[in-house]
Amino acid sequence: MAYRLPSPEDKARYVQEKFDQIASKYDLFNDLITQGQHRYWKRVLLRRVGMAPSDRGLDLCCGTGDLALGILPRLSGEGMLVAADFSPKMLQAAQRRLRHHRNGRNAPLTVVLQGDAMRLPFQDQSFEFVTIGYGLRNVSGLEGCLAELLRVLRPGGVLGTLDVGRVRNRWLRPLAEFYLFRIVPRIGKLLQSGQEMFQYLPLSTVDYPDQERLRQIMEQSGFTNVKVREFLFGASVIHLAYKPEAG
Repeated sequence: MAYRLPSPEDKARYVQEKFDQIASKYDLFNDLITQGQHRYWKRVLLRRVGMAPSDRGLDLCCGTGDLALGILPRLSGEGMLVAADFSPKMLQAAQRRLRHHRNGRNAPLTVVLQGDAMRLPFQDQSFEFVTIGYGLRNVSGLEGCLAELLRVLRPGGVLGTLDVGRVRNRWLRPLAEFYLFRIVPRIGKLLQSGQEMFQYLPLSTVDYPDQERLRQIMEQSGFTNVKVREFLFGASVIHLAYKPEAG
């Protein structure tokens, strides 16, 4: 039977359950399907976000903590980082990886918690920055999530996302799609046979907006000065979006 994506009503439960099941293989899977390039893209994202040492930040859909590990050295004891994810197993992995970086001299306050991207448990204007690495396409409602992110950012704050995009070159696009829809699931099958999440991940890109459409949606949601940085001819994309200054 052909794999079918979860319905919008079931997506949140499905994503939480399935990411729990692949948590132990997730980092290796990312390394294999991107040949390790995702680590460079994440470093670029953090440089472009440009956080100050005293900033308060949220790493949403933190997964196993890749971005959080890159953020902590950029913050001082006056700063704070919240690493949040919907998957308990992913959070356990993040907790283990972050443990050795949280108690050093002049280390920022670091909080790891389970949270729903559609109903963030934070007050308005809590953060100077929010980062999301390969998580925005997994939320149950894109516009609703962006509204929440705009709410918790302080005026002038920045949202930095890294996720899939669309290859623009019409000659390269079929090759990119063959790799994404044919090769990537096979890599996942080799890592964890029978795990359908490795089919979900490529197919979740089908209805996800391309980089230009996502820029427009961010602007329609209230963000401003949205900037786009592409990698691999647009296969992976950074978006930087700013909350307007007060007044």
